[in-house]
Amino acid sequence: MRLKSNFIFNPIILGWLGVIPFVFSSCLVIINNQYVYEMKIIGLLYASIILSFLGAVHWGFLLKYEKSESFLWFWGIFTSLLAWISLIIIVVFKNFYIPSLFLTLGFVAALFIDRKIFLKSTWYSNLRVKLTIIAISCTLLNGFLG
Repeated sequence: MRLKSNFIFNPIILGWLGVIPFVFSSCLVIINNQYVYEMKIIGLLYASIILSFLGAVHWGFLLKYEKSESFLWFWGIFTSLLAWISLIIIVVFKNFYIPSLFLTLGFVAALFIDRKIFLKSTWYSNLRVKLTIIAISCTLLNGFLG
C-alpha cells in the first residue's frame, strides 16, 4: 500500500496521534497530581474506546468482503463488551486493577488476531505492535500506579 503524504490521510501519523491520550493520562498519573483518580479513569476510558475500535475494524473488513460467517463478527462485539465490563468495574467497584488487566488482555488478543488476519499488510502489523506496546504500558500504569 502506498501511503499518502498528506498529514490528515496518513494512517501511520494518525496511529501515532492516537497514542497521545494514553501518554497524557499516564504522565499525569506518574506525576501524581491532584487529579490522579480522574486521569486513571480517563486513561482507562480511552483504552476502552480504542479496544472497541480495534474490534470494529473487523466488521468493516467483513462487510467489505461480504463474509456472512466468521469468528471476526463475534470478535468485533467481544472487544466492546470487554471494554464495557471494564468500565462497569471501574464505576461500580472503584477498582482499576481488574479493568486494566482485562483491557491489556484485549489489546494482546487484538494484536494476535490482527497480525493473523492482516498478514499481508506489514506496515499495519508493524505499526500495531508499536502502538499496542504503548497502549498496554499506559493501560497498566493507569491501572496499577497512583
